[in-house]
Amino acid sequence: MKILLLNYSDKHGGASIATIRLYDQLKEHIQLSLGVIQNYSLKSICLNKLIKKNNYLFSLILKTLNKIYNRTFNSFITTNPILHSENMKSNINIYEINNSNYDIIHLHWLNNDMISIEDIAKINKPIVWTMHDCWPFCGAEHYPNILENDTRYIKGYTKQNKPKTSYGLDICRKTWERKNKAWKNIKFNFISPSNFEKNAFKNSALFNNLKSQCTVIPNIVPEDIFRPLDKLLLKKQYGLPLNKIIIGFGAAGVVTDQKSIKGEYLLIQALKKITDVDNYLFVIFGNAHISFLKSIDIPVFEAGFITNPYILASIYNICDVFVCPSLLENLPNVCLESLFCGIPVAAFNTGGIPDIVEHKITGYLADCFDTDDLHNGIMYCIDNHDILSKNSLIKAKRDFDNETIVKRHIELYATVLQENRSINYRSKT
Repeated sequence: MKILLLNYSDKHGGASIATIRLYDQLKEHIQLSLGVIQNYSLKSICLNKLIKKNNYLFSLILKTLNKIYNRTFNSFITTNPILHSENMKSNINIYEINNSNYDIIHLHWLNNDMISIEDIAKINKPIVWTMHDCWPFCGAEHYPNILENDTRYIKGYTKQNKPKTSYGLDICRKTWERKNKAWKNIKFNFISPSNFEKNAFKNSALFNNLKSQCTVIPNIVPEDIFRPLDKLLLKKQYGLPLNKIIIGFGAAGVVTDQKSIKGEYLLIQALKKITDVDNYLFVIFGNAHISFLKSIDIPVFEAGFITNPYILASIYNICDVFVCPSLLENLPNVCLESLFCGIPVAAFNTGGIPDIVEHKITGYLADCFDTDDLHNGIMYCIDNHDILSKNSLIKAKRDFDNETIVKRHIELYATVLQENRSINYRSKT
């Protein structure tokens, strides 16, 4: 059994982290390769020969077409702030994939024109596809616009149900129509890291009548890195006050954006409800916009953008509670990593977060998107830290055990190969 994992990058973003972690665990059990376009730190496993080599004239034509396309794309105006991807072209060579000796192509995050929608359909080998967001069954958007109760991915994309707040060429409908045409007779073996995404997949207009199937298998979290550590010792190492309650948060983007899917603006409102601010310290890693820092009264420790997982694990461990105010996410790494470190999570009851956070058992699930209840959740996690921490570690081992996740991937690969052999045998006879 020889598997090729394909992901856009080997470093940036949650999908890249999840893919690399899966690769690290699987390579001990099966023959495995990783192909990426953006190569930062794992050159030895990147399949650079897959990248298309364009001649000068072709590149010039492509550059001109991109300028025309960008003018068209920029005419599209939407209130959905999430990334939109059309995947009009491919930056890797499908011919090389089809003529390789891989038994299965395991797709991950393929956007930024890694593989076009049409070229995905041209892959002649069995496909396993991990959905790191909703793009496979949506239009161009990576998540539906939850703030406007967008259900086009369920009903289908038509001219009539285009949101009134969207203007210009409807790239979401155009992209969905291309998927519907190209993938009509393709069987994908999808993996959903969360039950939320599997249910959305089953309800989607694109796949509810097709033969593709979906299995829930969560993402890997390295158990030897993300684990409980000595909180008091870590506070001393970082020069942090020993007697303060520490609230953790992993930031992303401009944290004052009221439309951000990460919900930073809602977190600001919840934090403002804390009165005895001198008893608290707010620890933030990732991007920290100056306007966010000026909006809260709690003293702040900025850990900065962290790439070293050991340092990240230590940051989780100094926290008494971790807050995830996201409006919609699949299976957020920050919540999983907190769980493995035994840190209770306060979050909204949305997306795949309930797969990780069990209400008043491993953390607190606040009503969407009630900032009073999110504040209540933060306080509940602090007041009940010890039992929630104990429950979190039990759940991490029970539901997200690395060995079990690896075994389930290998079993799925074997099933897909067996089904493919049976289909080929029947077609020959």
